[in-house]
Amino acid sequence: MPRLYLAGPPFADEYRRRAAALVRGHGWEPVDPMRRDFRGATQGHEAEIVDGDLEDIDSCDAVLASFTAPDEGTAMEAWYAHSRGRPVVAYTGGTPAHPWTVYVSQSMHASLEDAVAAACRGAAGSP
Repeated sequence: MPRLYLAGPPFADEYRRRAAALVRGHGWEPVDPMRRDFRGATQGHEAEIVDGDLEDIDSCDAVLASFTAPDEGTAMEAWYAHSRGRPVVAYTGGTPAHPWTVYVSQSMHASLEDAVAAACRGAAGSP
């Protein structure tokens, strides 16, 4: 089963819930890095957090990145995926895209439904 990594800010629970349901509807497995929830307790766990995220991205066929608001972690995840040849699809929620977002993204979408559909459609047959 193809896998889609859900990149986004730590407190984007509603995004992750909605995205996971949509991803499953396309027959893909959503990979939510927040299953390793270190919110409020990140100090001393930085390597564990980042290494886990990088392993998850490497195990996925594509990345859905929520760029509805600036977030360093989401940007780093998208850059890493892009550098590893994984398709990145940006969900903007209508927020104007930063040039770096445009650069690393295969496509950008204001609606989550369109972003998930594009990620699942565009990544078919990817690594």
